[in-house]
Formats: sequence, structure tokens, C-alpha cells
Amino acid sequence: MLKSIFTTAFFVSASLWLSAQNYTFSPGNEVFGVLEMDMYTEHYMYIGHDSPDSARITWRVIENTCPEGWDIQACDYQHCYTGLPNDGDMNPVPPGGQGYLRMIVNPFLIAGTGMLHLLIFPTGQPLNYVDAYYYFNTTALSTAQSANDESSLIVLANEIVYTGPILGPIQLYSLGGEMIQQEMMQQPSVRMNLDGLAAGIYMLRLPSGACHKFTKLH
Repeated sequence: MLKSIFTTAFFVSASLWLSAQNYTFSPGNEVFGVLEMDMYTEHYMYIGHDSPDSARITWRVIENTCPEGWDIQACDYQHCYTGLPNDGDMNPVPPGGQGYLRMIVNPFLIAGTGMLHLLIFPTGQPLNYVDAYYYFNTTALSTAQSANDESSLIVLANEIVYTGPILGPIQLYSLGGEMIQQEMMQQPSVRMNLDGLAAGIYMLRLPSGACHKFTKLH
């Protein structure tokens, strides 16, 4: 009798474990979002399930590398939250239906990159999780402005735009100190094309001698 109960409990537990691994994600369990510099954009991750019954799905944030100052508002299946809580329980998702996570993000002119790492699991079964990720970068990779000389720097995904009164070379370096590219600034504004630049971390030396570090994702 005890063996029968144990066996039944084992198979029930195994079936619950399998249900956690049978989620389907659209467009995938990794979402890559490009953020406009001063407006909200929405980024969806849809979660399907193959259970014949309604699914109860919980999500939990375990890592958040987004810059301080970004505003992130989270919504899931039939809930919206104030800000980004540590976790949330979706309403039951009917058979054939899809749950979802929606992140509404405004970087408020703070350029940069960020990542949210979440665990998705059946409610009450946190060990039966699936990893999910949101990766964000702003349309400008970084920005800088100096009140002293009225210069400004905007690093976009495919070009650098620099404006300032000091003329001279703008030089792009690897972190190892190798100069990769140079543009001579002969007028108050110059653009440097980054289309052929590989993903990585770089240093930009401005005509004033100031250096600026930025990260190119793609």
C-alpha cells in the first residue's frame, strides 16, 4: 500500500516537472528590445502550454542589470503592476491559451544596456523553472554633454555623432589600446560610421583629450 502511494506520488511529481518543461515561448524565451530614448515601448513574451487543464504560471525576477533611472512597468496575463515587482502569479491560462509577460520601458534619456533574467514555473513549483531573458539597449548606446565647452556626444548603434568647438581627431580604440578608426574633425560637427564594428567595449578619444567608454551589442 505504501509502495503504491509512493509510486503514485512519484508519477504525479514527474508529470508536474514535465509540464514546466513543456512551455512554448513566442518569439522565444529571449526577447531583444530596442528602447526609444524618451518614450515608453512595449516588449512581449508569450507563454503557451500543452496541459489539458488551465495552467497557473508564476514568474520571478532573479537578476536586473538595467540602469538606475529606467522606468519598467510589468504586466502579465490579466494583471498590471506598479513598477517591476520581484515576482507575479498569472491568472489561470485556459487550454490552448497563452500567458504573457509584457515589459513597458522608458529609459528617460539614460543611454545604455540592461538585462532581466526571470524564472518561469508552475505556481507553487519554483524548482521546475524555465529561464527567460529580456535584453534591452537604447537607440543611443551612450550620450554625454559638457556645459563647459558646449560639446555633445551621441553614440548610436551604427554611428557616433560629436559636436563641439574644439577641432581635431576623434579616435576609436579597443580596450587593449589599439586604434581602430579615426576621423578628423574639421568643422563643429562630425559623424563616425560604426557599421563594420564588431560587438564589444570600446574607448573613444575626443579632440579635447577626454575619453568615453561605450558598449556595442551587435
